[in-house]
Amino acid sequence: MVALAIERLTVMDDRISCVVALAPGTPHFTTPDLAARVVASFPDLPRHACVNEVGDTFGAVMNRTSLPHLLEHLVIDLQTRVAPVDSAATFVGTTVWTDETAGRARIEVNFTDDLVALRAFRDAAHFLSGAVVL
Repeated sequence: MVALAIERLTVMDDRISCVVALAPGTPHFTTPDLAARVVASFPDLPRHACVNEVGDTFGAVMNRTSLPHLLEHLVIDLQTRVAPVDSAATFVGTTVWTDETAGRARIEVNFTDDLVALRAFRDAAHFLSGAVVL
């Protein structure tokens, strides 16, 4: 079963908007165990800048944040992995629940290459669906 599905991707001039839906029964939030499994494959994730109520990095909230928020940071991480070393690109994103009860959210992330960003969404959603233990 797929824990998280991308329902719609919209490419705009400066960002991609993604509507995601969690499968019924999928937890809406991360746990320390899930965060540890993710960090094993994405070790830079805790150091991502992140505007949140606890601290100024994603690591401050990653043990208890929404799965869509985690997906946002995975997409950003995957984009940074392929950005040229001398690139001054900065990737930013936002995540909002559109219907938390139903497990639907909208994620927006900027990009330097739309095809790289689309692949990052696909790969991040696939990875996250495999990492979530239902």
